[in-house]
Amino acid sequence: MQDISRRRDEAFQGMTTMRDYGKMTPLQAAGCVRERRRDLKESRRLTDTPGAIVATARKLFELRGVRATSIAAIAKEANVTRELIYYHFANRNGLIEAVIDDYVEDLVESVIVWNEARVFGDTPGSLRKCIRTFRYSLYDGAGRPRPMIGVLEELGVRDAFDVRATRETADCLANHIAKEYAAYHRIEIELVHEMFCVVIFGLVGLVKMNPRIEDDVLMKVIEQTLRLDMVPIEGGGEQRSDTGMRRQEFSERIAKVKCAQA
Repeated sequence: MQDISRRRDEAFQGMTTMRDYGKMTPLQAAGCVRERRRDLKESRRLTDTPGAIVATARKLFELRGVRATSIAAIAKEANVTRELIYYHFANRNGLIEAVIDDYVEDLVESVIVWNEARVFGDTPGSLRKCIRTFRYSLYDGAGRPRPMIGVLEELGVRDAFDVRATRETADCLANHIAKEYAAYHRIEIELVHEMFCVVIFGLVGLVKMNPRIEDDVLMKVIEQTLRLDMVPIEGGGEQRSDTGMRRQEFSERIAKVKCAQA
């Protein structure tokens, strides 16, 4: 018995988890807002073996349902032992917590990817792509809710998740992307973070009420609520990922904005 324990400890040596999972109920996990990310390059998604286990759990939860999916089934599908799952996530609730974290990261990362792909200086075009990103994050091409919605509703955490996802997405928008906007435009609203929350909740509600609502209507709602400057910047039209003088100038303006706000 001691020999088995020794071999198991050796096999687990060097393995670590990003969080201390297993101490919260699913409802607590859905409402637990994490610390603000330092920059947009920071990923909160688990990788390696823990990440593979979470991906497998997500797939089975979405296909079979949470209650119908056992830890043994997840271990078999992921080609790992149940002991390894419990090592990383402590218990079933710990794994569910990690899946909820992963769902939140889906939504926040969609905003980050949109921000990196948008065309510099083209506010109307960026806003239209933002609406498409929003729709794709929550609904498939036929307008059906993404499978994660069913998982969250089965767990009874949909409302808590919506609040958490909105707060973390608004943090990303207010603390990073809005500062980039402020380098070239005047921000005409106060309480920027709170206004982003209003917009996100409003968009979700509008699409729930009318799934066929046109993108132009949603764009107008955002434009009027945030009082956006829709006039394209002269000399814009470049991808934000481009290097060169414009990117350098952009970074310098961001630095000035941060200094002024410090």
